[in-house]
Amino acid sequence: MGIRDFIQYLKEHQQKAERATDLSEAEREEMLQEAERMVGMAEAAVKELESVINNRRINLPEEHAVRFAQDIFRHLRDEEEKVKEKLHAEM
Repeated sequence: MGIRDFIQYLKEHQQKAERATDLSEAEREEMLQEAERMVGMAEAAVKELESVINNRRINLPEEHAVRFAQDIFRHLRDEEEKVKEKLHAEM
């Protein structure tokens, strides 16, 4: 899954979470599983980027780029966590 796909799924999840009470139990469960996978993917990306930063051979411009990417993944993870919280609240 690419970053654009991730963002598209996040938007879909956010829209569906707004009407979570209208979703069937199976739909909520499926979306919750997808959200959990996406949070895991974002968390894995953050950790992998951290290992790149910890590499002593990285130069400053590369480090800035990697930290920027980490911030993006943290934001996406946090947004997907909000979807999970909303789904849990509706279950």
